[in-house]
Amino acid sequence: MKASTHGAKRAGGFSAAALAIALTGGILTAPSAAASADNSITFTNDALYFVDTCYEWQGPDDIAKENYCHHAKAKGKSWQAYFPSTATGATVKVTFAGYTGGTKTVTIDDANKNHCYKLEGVWPNVADVLRVNC
Repeated sequence: MKASTHGAKRAGGFSAAALAIALTGGILTAPSAAASADNSITFTNDALYFVDTCYEWQGPDDIAKENYCHHAKAKGKSWQAYFPSTATGATVKVTFAGYTGGTKTVTIDDANKNHCYKLEGVWPNVADVLRVNC
C-alpha cells in the first residue's frame, strides 16, 4: 500500500513539473507585441508658452502621414497621441507660440512602446523638448 501511494505522489509531482515547464516554455516563446493603438506619445507642458504638436506617422505607404495636431496647449496641460496600428514611428513638430528659435522636431523610431516628453521654456527665447520616463 505504501508503495502505490508513493508512486502516485511521484507521478503527481512529475505532472506538476511537466505543466510548469510547458507553461514557462509558452511564456518564453510568446511573440513580441506589434505596434498597436495602445502605444502613445505623451507631452506635458511646463513651459511658459502655448504649444502645438503635429504628428506625421511613419509606416507603410497607405498610412495617413499627418493625422492631426493638438493646438494651444497651455502650461500645466498634458496630452497624448496614439500610434496608428501600422505605424513604425513618428515625426512630431513642436511649436512654441512666440518662440524666436523656430519649431522643434521629435523623431521616434519605435512605435512598440510609449514615449513621454516634458516641454520647458520661458518666452521669448528658451524652449526645450525633454524626453522623460513614462
